[in-house]
Amino acid sequence: MSELWFDSEWLTLRRRADHQARNTLLNEEANYWLSTRHRAHILDLGAGSGNNALYLMEWLGEQQHWRLIDQDAKLLKEAQNQLDATLPSRSSVDTAVADLAHVQLTAIHQRWPIDLVTASALLDLASQPWIDRLVAQCVEIQAAALLVLNVNGHWAITGSKHPLDEIIRRAFNAHQSRAKGLGSGPALGPMAVHAAEQAFKTAGYATQTGTSVWQLLAGSAYTKALGFRLINGWHQAACEMLPDQSDEFDVWFVSRQTDLANGQIGIEVGHTDLYAEPVAG
Repeated sequence: MSELWFDSEWLTLRRRADHQARNTLLNEEANYWLSTRHRAHILDLGAGSGNNALYLMEWLGEQQHWRLIDQDAKLLKEAQNQLDATLPSRSSVDTAVADLAHVQLTAIHQRWPIDLVTASALLDLASQPWIDRLVAQCVEIQAAALLVLNVNGHWAITGSKHPLDEIIRRAFNAHQSRAKGLGSGPALGPMAVHAAEQAFKTAGYATQTGTSVWQLLAGSAYTKALGFRLINGWHQAACEMLPDQSDEFDVWFVSRQTDLANGQIGIEVGHTDLYAEPVAG
């Protein structure tokens, strides 16, 4: 199965950390761009259960028209129900199931003008050809892009050190660069946001980046719940990349889960957000 499929429980669990981490300056830039267009048609790629749209609705004016694209119909139904209950007046949301690897922005734009393309926690799954194609399509339709919560390779377990933390971080980052199903070839993982920024700059767009770090404090119930999923994922990825060290990694896993359960450690996960818009000619 493609790694582009995510479960609803995970998307719900990460929502709080995502929303707290978001870079508000880039939200303001996107809002100003839409105000100059005198409309707000927003396409959300890899929308999942609607977390990104739910967050941005408070930033992008009173009249917004959203189109949510994902390849999981069940998640999109959840998103539709959630967003219908929170929509500003004179706004709308519709959804469409599509293969994210081959989304045709230009074809959508012909029927439904796109002013802003958004995506959350998606770009790092993409290959270079997919990113180049996304940028080219944004240029063709002259849409701005707000691509957020892209992992940048930096994470840390705070409160205590373990000699295997750095080895596992490197192994996880290497795992992130395997093919993920979003375009041909390997995913760019932590380098994806930099590749996208360069592609937009080369295309003549103005770009801005900002940090959006998950800050999970030691001892909270939320940190324990989300941290369990993170540590489990890091452990699995490290074992896949370095199977000869899996026994050591198993010991690390038990140790770090015990530290987490006892409220002795917190977690930081680094992300980089990217905003890009056409430069007025």
